[in-house]
Amino acid sequence: MTGSASGKTTDLDREFAANTSLHGVARFFDSTRLPVRLLWLSILLGCLGVCVWQITDRFQRYLLHEATTAVSVEYVGDLDFPAVTICNFNRYRKSALTEADVAKLRAYQRYIDYDYDFYDYDSSVGGTPPPDDISDFRFTNFTLRTGFQMDEDTLLGCLWQSNRNSCTAKNFTHVFTPFGNCWTFNSGEDGEKDVPILKQTQPGSNNGLVMTIDILQREYTQHLQSGYVEAGLKILVHDQKTPPPIDSEGSAIAPGVHAFVGVRKIEYSNLEPPWGKCDKSRRLTYYDKYTLSGCVIECRARKIDEECKCRLFSHPGNAVECTPTQVKDCAIPVIVKLRSGERAGCGCPLPCNYSEFRTSLSMATLPSNNLRDEIWEELRQEGINDTLPETYIRDNWILLDVYYETLNYEKYVQSEAITPSALISDIGGQLGLFLGASFITVTEVLHYLGCKAGRWMTTTCIKVDGKPTHESAKEVVMEEGQQTSGSKDSTLT
Repeated sequence: MTGSASGKTTDLDREFAANTSLHGVARFFDSTRLPVRLLWLSILLGCLGVCVWQITDRFQRYLLHEATTAVSVEYVGDLDFPAVTICNFNRYRKSALTEADVAKLRAYQRYIDYDYDFYDYDSSVGGTPPPDDISDFRFTNFTLRTGFQMDEDTLLGCLWQSNRNSCTAKNFTHVFTPFGNCWTFNSGEDGEKDVPILKQTQPGSNNGLVMTIDILQREYTQHLQSGYVEAGLKILVHDQKTPPPIDSEGSAIAPGVHAFVGVRKIEYSNLEPPWGKCDKSRRLTYYDKYTLSGCVIECRARKIDEECKCRLFSHPGNAVECTPTQVKDCAIPVIVKLRSGERAGCGCPLPCNYSEFRTSLSMATLPSNNLRDEIWEELRQEGINDTLPETYIRDNWILLDVYYETLNYEKYVQSEAITPSALISDIGGQLGLFLGASFITVTEVLHYLGCKAGRWMTTTCIKVDGKPTHESAKEVVMEEGQQTSGSKDSTLT
């Protein structure tokens, strides 16, 4: 009985070796010389080891969830023009300030002893009650009334794609920033309603936004603590759905120059975890689209609202504006901690899809000496230059030209370094290269192992193609012989 079982197993092994598509096994079984068999055994085991090593490495690389970035350049016939936000380094206009306003501003700054755009907060002076004359001081209405205005006094000329009368102060939307009043061209909004975004159809300067701005240095209040020491404009080119973080980004432009701002658009497409770090489920409360700067602004506003029960004038939200006491004793310490990293971060991941605008800034002196005399003569004829110094143009005028350098944009697209299909292909390639195996081969091996196991439970094992094995064929013949003999006996009877 034991010998019979052993013989069946040997026959099954040889049959598998002779018919399997697993390369090298038949060579091993067919070889009669021991050295040759050892050679083929070592080759088989070596190839099997390398194959297992490579497949294991592929699995490990797949489980690392690495990502690759594909960069491409897309050429188009037109491009959506970005939003352009403009701020003046002068927060408050001298002509709009009354003596009472000046006194309140000075008292406020002495009380706060901190400009929350910088890192010089002195916590040791907290808890001091404000003077009575600033206890009701609020920046929102004060800034709207006295801050930088985009009107006929500041906007001397504006062209869109070289078309006259195509751009006026009405094309600019007001926005609060740490600079106070700022103004955005092509914001995509007009009050509460959306408006179409402008498109640039020709590349190069003079084919985008061209404007002449008077910064009105005579209106500067830099002697107050609330002012900056610089003179000029701060501009930021950004997406319409991105609140402008102009205090930390953007370009500064001095007066007396023609500033050429070339723009290049870049689109990013990022993956969610585990391959990337973006989060498609993130939403913002006060902005339609999730952006990194919007998330940071809302985080600051939320922290101040939670701890101080108020908001700073440049922050979104429905909370009441902070009083001077709340600003000094609560809001400023919260912002300082957020910026210095002493408190848990805002947890703002990158957007999954967003646009970025990179700018290149070049400048030329405005105007040339010859043109200065010509302009000055025109102003004299209009009776204006009698009250202005000869250096007024170079001290106050800025000619700003914002345009796409080329009508194309770059795309950065993240993708999985190893996809499931690529992993399967890699595994199949390793099996085929080192063992000559395929999925069919794996099925053959499993069938062979199943038959081996089945020998312990049954005496027959049918091959995949339906033909009986060698031992099974003998049994079938014997059974047919017995049936034939029995049939003959019954006939004789």
